[in-house]
Formats: sequence, C-alpha cells, structure tokens
Amino acid sequence: MEEIGHCQIIMATRAPMLMAYPNATLLQLTKYGLEAVKLKDTDHYKVMREFCEDPKEFVDAAIVE
Repeated sequence: MEEIGHCQIIMATRAPMLMAYPNATLLQLTKYGLEAVKLKDTDHYKVMREFCEDPKEFVDAAIVE
C-alpha cells in the first residue's frame, strides 16, 4: 500500500490491524452517511479495550441467564 501511494479497503470485520494502519482514514457509516472517525472513537476499539482491561468481567457481563 505504501509503494503505490493509495489504497482503498472496505471492511465489515473491523480488523484492528487495518484500522490502526498509519495515515489511514477511517470512515464510519452513520444515518447521515459516511463520517470520518478516529480509531479510539470507534465502538470496536472501545469494546476491545474493555475486554482487554478485564476479560472475565467482560464475559460475565455478556452472559445472559
């Protein structure tokens, strides 16, 4: 991607390594259309951060009895 100077990736998986690619522009689909978003403001980043901080509590909270 660096050698050709441009690249477009459309992903639905929200792969964190691609999202953190240097100089990447992240666009989030909202009800108003596409909006630029910073990595740390994405829902995916927030969920992964919560999980990494306390995996057991995260999983316990996700289990519905």
